[in-house]
Amino acid sequence: MVVLRGCCGGSSGGSLLLLLLAAACLLQRAQVRRLVRCPATCSCTKDSIICVGSSWVPRIVPGDISSLSLVNGTFSEIKDRMFSHLPSLQLLLLNSNSFTVIRDDAFAGLFHLEYLFIEGNKIETISRNAFRGLRDLTHLSLANNHIKTLPRDVFSDLDSLIELDLRGNKFECDCKAKWLYLWLKMTNSTVSDVLCIGPPEYQEKKLNDVASFDYECTTTDFVVHQTLPYQSVSVDTFNSKNDVFVAIAQPSMENCMVLEWDHIEMNFRSYDNITGNSDHTTETDSC
Repeated sequence: MVVLRGCCGGSSGGSLLLLLLAAACLLQRAQVRRLVRCPATCSCTKDSIICVGSSWVPRIVPGDISSLSLVNGTFSEIKDRMFSHLPSLQLLLLNSNSFTVIRDDAFAGLFHLEYLFIEGNKIETISRNAFRGLRDLTHLSLANNHIKTLPRDVFSDLDSLIELDLRGNKFECDCKAKWLYLWLKMTNSTVSDVLCIGPPEYQEKKLNDVASFDYECTTTDFVVHQTLPYQSVSVDTFNSKNDVFVAIAQPSMENCMVLEWDHIEMNFRSYDNITGNSDHTTETDSC
């Protein structure tokens, strides 16, 4: 301790120690950056990576990049958690690849993603929970794929969605598309025209113009299992004022229970109890 004070002085010794620590820190950062090299098929900047003709998602990349583009790749599907190692992504562009399928939770972990472009692929199948967790997503493009149908509520997690592009796909505008028809009428997002490829009478028409949904397609949501405390010899459904009802006949008790689907509680609730002496018409014809 005496030699150190005599040679360098207490203050100079502390400064020297700080300089050595700073140099060690810079050397460590340089070594880390040397390990994180830009993949051969990609071009990289501080915040973004663009890969052309790649067959895999680059994994040894800085975790704080905000933009990733994969173009003309040979991928066949977007698998679950495929980009979860890039949690800071705000833009993901997957154009002109060979995707045919988007799996459940394909974009899990991308909590900050705002722009997602999956254009010019061969997508035919999108799993119901493909976009689960993308609550900050504002722009989604699925343009120019081979999409004919979409699973119900596939966009339900997209709370911030501003724009949806479905151009270049031709949809089967049958009863399975009724949910999409209703969603298009209710959403605040800007959505491109959805064109029909079938049935024949609606070919090349817009989904919004399909009027038959109102009287040909009856849809509702069903719970997995609901036990009803009734014995019956017949159960029938009927429509009234655009709602779905179930009539449960109990001839031995001269009674007919009518149940109405509750869209909030997601189960059937009692609507009416018709006895043999009741003077109901129309709605009770099923009994």
